[in-house]
Amino acid sequence: MATKATERDETDAAPEQQTDGPLLDLTDASVKRMVKLAKKRGYITYEEINEVLPDGQSDPDQIEDVLSQLSEMGINVVEAEETEETTEAKANGEADDEDGAEGTEVAEIAPTKPVALRAETTKEPTDRTDDPVRMYLREMGSVELLSREGEIAIAKRIEAGREAMIAGLCESPLTFQAIIIWRDELVDGRVLLREIIDLEATYAGPDAKNAMQIAEGAEESEESEGDTPTPPDGDDEDDMENNVSLAAMETEIKPRVLETFDNIANNYRKLRKLQIEHAELKASGGTRTDAQERKQDELKDAVVTDVKSLSLNANRIEALVEQLYDINKRLISHEGRLMRYAESHGVARDEFLRHYQGWELDPNWMTRVGTLGGKGWKNLVEKGSKQVSDLREQILTLASETGLEIGEYRKIVNMVQKGEREARQAKKEMIEANLRLVISIAKK
Repeated sequence: MATKATERDETDAAPEQQTDGPLLDLTDASVKRMVKLAKKRGYITYEEINEVLPDGQSDPDQIEDVLSQLSEMGINVVEAEETEETTEAKANGEADDEDGAEGTEVAEIAPTKPVALRAETTKEPTDRTDDPVRMYLREMGSVELLSREGEIAIAKRIEAGREAMIAGLCESPLTFQAIIIWRDELVDGRVLLREIIDLEATYAGPDAKNAMQIAEGAEESEESEGDTPTPPDGDDEDDMENNVSLAAMETEIKPRVLETFDNIANNYRKLRKLQIEHAELKASGGTRTDAQERKQDELKDAVVTDVKSLSLNANRIEALVEQLYDINKRLISHEGRLMRYAESHGVARDEFLRHYQGWELDPNWMTRVGTLGGKGWKNLVEKGSKQVSDLREQILTLASETGLEIGEYRKIVNMVQKGEREARQAKKEMIEANLRLVISIAKK
């Protein structure tokens, strides 16, 4: 209490010292020594920054200025405690100090940190603290400013995650059912092309880019013949993009998009036929020939390539993913109820999964498990036949809706989830890094 009162009196006695100036005074002897040592090592710790910050006069904006200053000097902020080697380097830096500070000035700043901070460090040996300054420094210091190379790498990860999602969606018959419906709606004029695809991304494809370059070359030639001054390249491109209306874009690329839709529909019909044949062979214990397998892979690659070339609208992709997840959620619910019902009749969980997975669509499943040894299976068949049949009927209905075996559908869901997770994580990293960069630039 006495310490707080003393600090309050000092603050009241000298209000003119609390200004909006920089938090880190580079003319101060202790700050000079800290910066010199940090430049020599290439980094600085949170505790060392805390030692030179004025007590009780810090806010997040000022702290961000400190981080920006240190970053511009090429100094990284780290959490590591000082080792003996860095302590020795710090001592050497103090011995070589060239700032010419007087002995009395050095004596005044000899205490390395305020009493309050020393007490907190002693109280929290695990380096945890409730000090908002330390917490803010720790949070912001852990995020590095994003370089151009880092931004490109993250952008590639986002695109890779998106492509993994699309590849997973292209394994599902539900996706192509939706695409065929969208094509019919587009032909009938019930929807606009911009509602199905990302118009600008599709327009900026290789063919469109070549057409724009040819048009730009023709205009420049006409202007040079007429001795008319030409605008800068950047302005010329911007003006051309602005002059091309959405309606004109749709008119130009709609035939190409419809042709792609038709190719997808035709290839999907062939692919679906091979998938059904494969399912029938698998059910009868047969296997596909190498030629059939290659043909299916070729059709699958062609379909995925066509879907990627469309640059589907983000809302359409989200709708496909939500449809996939909704069916999976209902499927998990029904299977969970079936497993819990079997457990209530004495069937162990592991035992149930062993005899259920891979046999989800077997019409004779109840007869087969009834022949298994164990009291649990016998009770389930004799006393729970009606409930089990109802639950399996609901599962079969969902399988029919997906057009796939339950195991295949689970694989597709996992593929889409993995791609979505990777893209989301990469976006999160980019947002965090850019947030610090934006704040740093805004404060300058």
